[in-house]
Amino acid sequence: MFQRRLFLALCLTSATVLTAADSPSLTAMRVMRDECIGCHKPGKAKGGLILNTREKMMKGGNSGDAIVEGKGSESLLYQVLEKDGDPHMPPKKQLDVAQITAVKTWIDQGAKWEPQVFDELPAVKPVALNAMPVSYKPVLAITLSLDEKRLAVARANALDIYDLSKPERPLDQKLTGHTESVQSVAWSPDGKWIATGGFRSLKIWDAETWREVKSLSSSLVGNITALAFAPDNTTLFAADGEPGVSGFIHRVAFVEGKLLGSWKAHEDAIYGLKLSPDGKSLASASADKLAKLWSVADGKLIAFYEGHTNHVLAVAFNKDATQLATASADKEVKVWDVKSREQDVMLGDKKIAFTTLAWSQDGSGLVAITDKGSGSIYRDLVKHDGSQRSDTGKQSKLESAGQMIYCCAISKDAKAIFAGGHDGTVFIWSDAGKITGKIAADR
Repeated sequence: MFQRRLFLALCLTSATVLTAADSPSLTAMRVMRDECIGCHKPGKAKGGLILNTREKMMKGGNSGDAIVEGKGSESLLYQVLEKDGDPHMPPKKQLDVAQITAVKTWIDQGAKWEPQVFDELPAVKPVALNAMPVSYKPVLAITLSLDEKRLAVARANALDIYDLSKPERPLDQKLTGHTESVQSVAWSPDGKWIATGGFRSLKIWDAETWREVKSLSSSLVGNITALAFAPDNTTLFAADGEPGVSGFIHRVAFVEGKLLGSWKAHEDAIYGLKLSPDGKSLASASADKLAKLWSVADGKLIAFYEGHTNHVLAVAFNKDATQLATASADKEVKVWDVKSREQDVMLGDKKIAFTTLAWSQDGSGLVAITDKGSGSIYRDLVKHDGSQRSDTGKQSKLESAGQMIYCCAISKDAKAIFAGGHDGTVFIWSDAGKITGKIAADR
């Protein structure tokens, strides 16, 4: 199964933290969330048991009923947690006595369902990370400054800033500080700040002095895979989560380095965030096969876009936010009517998975690139009327980069396209689709 950053995915085990204020039902539900649901959920129901809803939990699995309501000691869900449980769960660890007791008490009291637990940020425990290989240099995120004179390239665990105002495109700055790969980058609307995201790490940089001014790591769950600045130049949205478990969006007051709030946005990792041109809504793309639209003002769900059959890896708005484009590992790019949620256009030949896309600010070009380094620029899109897929607009194919591409950026007028490759190379295309330059990793 394709994922945008499959080779970066980490299997993290959450640690359920007990406090005196927790009720047995809350504690038991958190134990299930953190220790059990990873293997007992739709699409991965080991032993036929699903634990993400009470109805499915009470239905049991291949071994029969998981819970005998009101009788904890007779319930299989409790019995497998004990030291002599056969089979023993979780398979590779032993829960502590307080956790096991809470599960038994919860069942004894009727197994009250606490759905809010699944919307909480899970507690996590430290993870030992190995040093990054010297040869590891993929470009996982890329963005242009507002004046398009600078290109920020997230390569390995550093952010390289290139000066595009000069023909040779020299390296102007190298920002270091992340220990793991930089997976997301965003430039503030006023051009004064740059945000970078890595594994449980969010950093803010002054774009004039190039100094790190704020760093946030507490309350972060996993990889910060996407970032988007709000138009107020004080608020930042950050995508966070665990592959196969959940995807959260954080609202951050980045000047203060303070987390203002978080909400569970998806049932899997989030791979794309994009703010609408009017700054009123935020689109997200996730491995749960959905794209969603959120209110910037209060974080409430406005709409969701369902139709892809695999991970949705990128999103982009047209110039007036009436259409939303989504790129997916299902080998299709879909263009949606934002209000009606109907598919206006479908692009792609169903042969190669799309990894990234970008829509120019003036709306003249939508670029979509595949995991093989091929791609196209689409112009003058025409809403589907039931005719052939080829009747959707003008298409100019990109000269192939010959390697996996993870991210891209497009100039305001769609005359220049920048994309990051697996070996660290940044490829530059003209609006005619020709490669006009490259920025190598070792420059």
